[in-house]
Amino acid sequence: MGHKRYGYLPKSKRWLIITEELDKFASSGNGDIRKIANLTLQHVRTHFDKLKVEPSVLATFEYLLQLSKAYKTDSPLEYLQINGILDESELSLIKIGRGLQKYTENSVASKELQAISVHAGIDALNKWFMVNNQYGLTLFNDKLDYNLIFGRISNAGNFSDLTRLYFSGFTEKFLKYFLERTASTTFVNLNDRHRFKVELEKHLNDISTHAFETTKITQSLIAAWHNKHLNDSFPDRQDIKEFLSFSFDKMKGELLREEVH
Repeated sequence: MGHKRYGYLPKSKRWLIITEELDKFASSGNGDIRKIANLTLQHVRTHFDKLKVEPSVLATFEYLLQLSKAYKTDSPLEYLQINGILDESELSLIKIGRGLQKYTENSVASKELQAISVHAGIDALNKWFMVNNQYGLTLFNDKLDYNLIFGRISNAGNFSDLTRLYFSGFTEKFLKYFLERTASTTFVNLNDRHRFKVELEKHLNDISTHAFETTKITQSLIAAWHNKHLNDSFPDRQDIKEFLSFSFDKMKGELLREEVH
């Protein structure tokens, strides 16, 4: 039987519509999509509370803050080396990504969450870089000036763009992870599980849109917090934890609006 098609709602596709589209086998009676949607959101409700104290999430966000703070100083590359982000004074996107992996390697409570957080951070940096790399071109040099590009992260608005990409990427990967876990406990038949995974990959763009819309609520909060805490000094761990706790509460609230009754 063919795939059902639904129009986009003003915000994004609602959670039930996303999960309905993930399952061709729903029409044959082999899957309870409503159950999958609600079980997944229940998992998210529980684990979003735990994310407030997840070391890898804290370390990833702190790493992005360190990048921003570096370009508020007179010697950003020296600052990045002192704070364990760069091993040498040469800057590149690849080295920034490796720096994130190194910065978070000892911040592990859950290997799954650490992997999700680091991958979301690297993806966010790549996406942000692709949008901003035009600012690294100069009139007399055809090579990209990475300092000009990453220097833009010192601005609160640009930093909020980057961190929204991180939060949305994390939420997307988190939802996908728990969708797969929920499906594995819901569907006994291995063929159904495989088919669900195939459909999940096909409709990942819908989940990405949902995640990006969900994290929109954090963008203005991040910019305001950045202006308050990063201009004269670097925030301490407790300030960062409190902000992340508040942000994840906001995102959890947005996700739970989608729960199906």
